[in-house]
Amino acid sequence: MRNSVHSDFERRLARIDRIHAAGGAFEATGALGRAYFDSHRPKGRRRFPWRAVAMVLLGMLLFKAAILAQIGPETYAHRVETLAAGTTVERVGSWVLRADAPTQFIAAQLHAILY
Repeated sequence: MRNSVHSDFERRLARIDRIHAAGGAFEATGALGRAYFDSHRPKGRRRFPWRAVAMVLLGMLLFKAAILAQIGPETYAHRVETLAAGTTVERVGSWVLRADAPTQFIAAQLHAILY
């Protein structure tokens, strides 16, 4: 036969399990538990993703260099000039795709590796 102390203990354990499953926790009165530290923690500020922007710019630079290495500087310059004579969007594209010094350097290294 079960005694009343044991059944009270099991009810308390069941209640604690339900509270834990719901995301709650018990803290002793006056103790510096998780709730105290969570309330005093400074809120995180969303920062600008500089690393992602740098990776996108690096990818664009490598893309330009790969195209320049594959089709050659004369053909590349001709295609960029063709873009420069087009609409406003095409002129912006020609400005972005112009063969600057880093692009030419990377294209020369890629050309040496691939061909």
